[in-house]
Amino acid sequence: MTESAPPEATTPGAAVEFVDVEPDVSIFCRIGGLANDGIPLVLLHGNRDNHSHYAELESILARTRRTTCIDFRGHGLSSKPDCPLTPDLLAADVDAVIRALGYERVVLIGHSLGSVTSMVYASTWPERVERMVLMAPAAHFEIGFERPDPPESPEAFAAFVKEANRRAAPLFFTDEHPEVARRATIVWSQVPFHVNKNLLKLKHPDLRPVVPGFTMPVLLVAGERDRSTTVDDARWIDEHAPNAQLFVVPGAAHFMHNERLDLVAPRILEFLES
Repeated sequence: MTESAPPEATTPGAAVEFVDVEPDVSIFCRIGGLANDGIPLVLLHGNRDNHSHYAELESILARTRRTTCIDFRGHGLSSKPDCPLTPDLLAADVDAVIRALGYERVVLIGHSLGSVTSMVYASTWPERVERMVLMAPAAHFEIGFERPDPPESPEAFAAFVKEANRRAAPLFFTDEHPEVARRATIVWSQVPFHVNKNLLKLKHPDLRPVVPGFTMPVLLVAGERDRSTTVDDARWIDEHAPNAQLFVVPGAAHFMHNERLDLVAPRILEFLES
């Protein structure tokens, strides 16, 4: 079932929904462009991020298309159960949301973990995916830095997060965009202790066997200076997905849609209209 937000939580042309995917698990969705027709866009964020990272991009896309920004379970305004987290589970939640909202087909727009979840979804329910935009994508991923040992207690959690964020920073951010780094690390630091523990155990599946089966149009968006999911990672998908195209964002790192919205948004709109 879906539960509509109270009137004060809505804005003209937009609404929020909480979709129950399990008896005690609700997924938050922000829906924009309510008056627009066409195949809806479903936007999926990265690990430890939330729907707010899409605020600027969504405001542009929602001018002409219906948009749905989802918070994965454990993130943002969605429920935060203490359970193992996998891309398969996140994709199943996304499918439950899509069905609850009555979407027959969608365009998936995923960033980082959201791109992994998009690929898992497209390999499971290809008939529901009209096309995909995969930002910071990788079909096979291994973390590029050594995390500090995870804490055993919530009391030590803040220090762990601070040190993990420090080690991760060179892979995700550039000095030219300190506001992007600050925005992301603040959100990362707000993820609850038990969710963070489960995210540390999350394993990215090897999606290389399924990529050649993606026959829908796929736009790959890679940050030129992204050291987490690199241009080479995106190029591998481009070479193996039959209907893919690659856009490398000059000077951008992992959060290219926040750093260079002026380049990313027009390229996505061009892809959607092609």
